[in-house]
Amino acid sequence: MAVLVSHLGNPFEASLVSYVESALQQHGYSMILQTYRQESEASALKLLAERVDGLLLMGQTLADQSYDYFRERGIPIVSLMRPAWEKQGVPSIDLNWMQAMRKLVEYLQSRGHLDIGYMTNGNPAHYHTHRFSSFIQAMQLCKKKFDHSNVLSGGGTYLKAYDAMEQRIVSGELNFSALVCANDLMAIGAIAACRNYGIDIPRQLAIIGCEDILMSSEVYPPLTTIQYDRDKLCRAAVDVLMAKIYGEETVTPAPMPEGFLVVRASG
Repeated sequence: MAVLVSHLGNPFEASLVSYVESALQQHGYSMILQTYRQESEASALKLLAERVDGLLLMGQTLADQSYDYFRERGIPIVSLMRPAWEKQGVPSIDLNWMQAMRKLVEYLQSRGHLDIGYMTNGNPAHYHTHRFSSFIQAMQLCKKKFDHSNVLSGGGTYLKAYDAMEQRIVSGELNFSALVCANDLMAIGAIAACRNYGIDIPRQLAIIGCEDILMSSEVYPPLTTIQYDRDKLCRAAVDVLMAKIYGEETVTPAPMPEGFLVVRASG
């Protein structure tokens, strides 16, 4: 079975790979891991198609030709995490991010935060785009307006998030009292920049993440973040993929885990 990853250096994706591998082994399958690069998509996927029974995406959106290539060979595709753009009926298994983001926004409202910023990946094709859309929907449901000038592009990584936060601090454009980050690595990078520039967290700025990776509880101050059962999510995605391989007409995935907010000192 082939599994595409975007950035294996991200502890979140690395943990998903571990859970997926365990679920596949229980079905008697081994895993071929491939880092996704858009520029080499066609050649890499054609090579995989000769060796696998199924393809599990991690939120990537492929070119139409790639979907056609796999479909013509009877190789099913499932996405673990909802992609930025859903194509050709490929099922996606993900947390209900709108529900999770609503809990987050309601919590920030209860803490008196009127202006909220958001740090996204910056790549519109990345699966983080769905999390941002869910955040915007949650803001609307909570009757809060979102100022799009308060969007920061953190590139999905610690270093790029640090740079984006540093730029805001130096330019004096911290026009929000809370910052929600699309993943924990960016939240931790933002915390580091604030700490180095003397910004008190959470008194001057609350920072919230989205994944509860292992280091989130160890950073200073410990990160408030969304937590959910990633093992359950991965098993549900593998179950859908197996059902497609075995030719089941109707695929009913297991109920998705509920996301909840783990409140720590950063928010």
